[in-house]
Amino acid sequence: MKYLNIKRYKFSTISRTLGNLMDGILHFVKLLNITKINNYFTKIKYIFKRTARYLDLRKFNISAILKKIKITGNKYLFYHLPAFVIFFGLLYLIIPTFYTYDRASIKKEICKNFNVKCSIKGKLNYVFFPTPRLIVKDIEINIPAENKINFITAKKVLLKLSIKNLLVKEKHKINKIIITNFESNINLKKLKNYEDIFKKKTHVPIFFSDGKIILNDEKNYVATINDVNLSTKFAKDSSAAKLKGKFLDYNIILNLNNKITDNKPITDIELKIKDLVFYSKLIFSNFDKKVKNGKFLIKKDKNKISGFFDYENGQLEIVKSSVKNVFMDGKLTGKIEFLPFFDFDLDLNLNSINFTRLFNYFLFLDNNEQKKLFKINNKINGKLSFSSEKVYSKHNLVRSFESRLKFYNGNTKIEQLLINLGKLGAADLLGNINNDKKTTNLKFETNIFVDNKKKFLSKFGIYNKEKISSNLFVQGNFDLENVRISLYEISHEEKLSPEDVNFIESEFNDLMLENGFENLFNFRKFKVFLKSTRDENN
Repeated sequence: MKYLNIKRYKFSTISRTLGNLMDGILHFVKLLNITKINNYFTKIKYIFKRTARYLDLRKFNISAILKKIKITGNKYLFYHLPAFVIFFGLLYLIIPTFYTYDRASIKKEICKNFNVKCSIKGKLNYVFFPTPRLIVKDIEINIPAENKINFITAKKVLLKLSIKNLLVKEKHKINKIIITNFESNINLKKLKNYEDIFKKKTHVPIFFSDGKIILNDEKNYVATINDVNLSTKFAKDSSAAKLKGKFLDYNIILNLNNKITDNKPITDIELKIKDLVFYSKLIFSNFDKKVKNGKFLIKKDKNKISGFFDYENGQLEIVKSSVKNVFMDGKLTGKIEFLPFFDFDLDLNLNSINFTRLFNYFLFLDNNEQKKLFKINNKINGKLSFSSEKVYSKHNLVRSFESRLKFYNGNTKIEQLLINLGKLGAADLLGNINNDKKTTNLKFETNIFVDNKKKFLSKFGIYNKEKISSNLFVQGNFDLENVRISLYEISHEEKLSPEDVNFIESEFNDLMLENGFENLFNFRKFKVFLKSTRDENN
């Protein structure tokens, strides 16, 4: 410090100012009516005024003095000043403890940015450690349209306050809201009631921790997401939410982002289930509850489907998509209705399907897993058109197929299944897969049409010139639980006798179903079966 400009201030003025400061302190102490402290400060004032008369800073070289001061040895700087700062800092943080907080005003602060109703049932108090905050116990948050069920109930809500203006209760500013130990109920049939919650703009981030979300369908329980930790952030033109929890014992992560780009509201939703190696993503623009040209991606292991969709009035339309995995590749289009009831009408058109690889995967499953594949959930209702232009198998017996399936109340109706056998001919199959508590049965009837009899006989190792019918009809029942077949009728030009039908049924069960599903599509075994039935008929 080479120059210290203090000429425009008279030292007497400085002395008088410091004296007035001490008078103010004495006045404050007198109000406290503490005699000893009062006398103490009176002596200090007297000594200070006498000493100040002889002090004139202009006589000293301040720069030289400051350079010679050893800061490391100054006890005031290292002990008293920090103590002074800590004391008044703590005093600043502690003073709001003595305020009385009104429940109505706090309730308004929590819910003012959301279209909900709040009710505080428990205590309300202020704490300054580890940060200044208000603690609210036992709070209920309701949606006006859902009066019967509490939207959120929480044991504790933390309102973290800004460090500014703590001494003025009316100017307290909430920086963060943390809702802990909570339970939330969501009615899947009334999702529209939840759309208005975040219509009002807020910049206060909200965090939910150690809670659970219960999903229900009116009066029926659907599922629960446990161990929920949810964070939300709001900005002027964007909002974001991230949910972590456990769904069906699987750890899930759900990310939701909303932003406005070129005056268009864009929503981005991501769902990850690491335990299942599952990932899905939706990107769409929402205009008046309509979605046009939304994008979606769903990945599970090596299975992938991606495409474009439209959404309006509870109906999702898959405009274009690509389906690909290790078994098949193709396209999926159609409609899925969510309201008022779940229903679908989809068209899965494959370029190719590797039947051998798919069936080997099926055989790799244990018996219980195999049986579960035929059990359809009662709530899955809809139609599926399923076809493939190419079918890859070991002996290339089936070249292509097309089918129409209908799912209803846990059952499956095969309305049509047309199988192209190439130059050999064709086959069709109609039937129903019926599920009940004990069994799962496929009741079927099928027709086999032979175009090239010579090639057909040669394909199955029959080389003598036998006369066979160009049309064969078979009717029966396949017990998918016990893997046994029952044949009711077999006919070509005429019906076979019951004895012949029973023999063919016995041979099929012994040869083709001896080891469950393992030999069902074994071509070598099938040739042995045909030879045994031909010899018996002869």
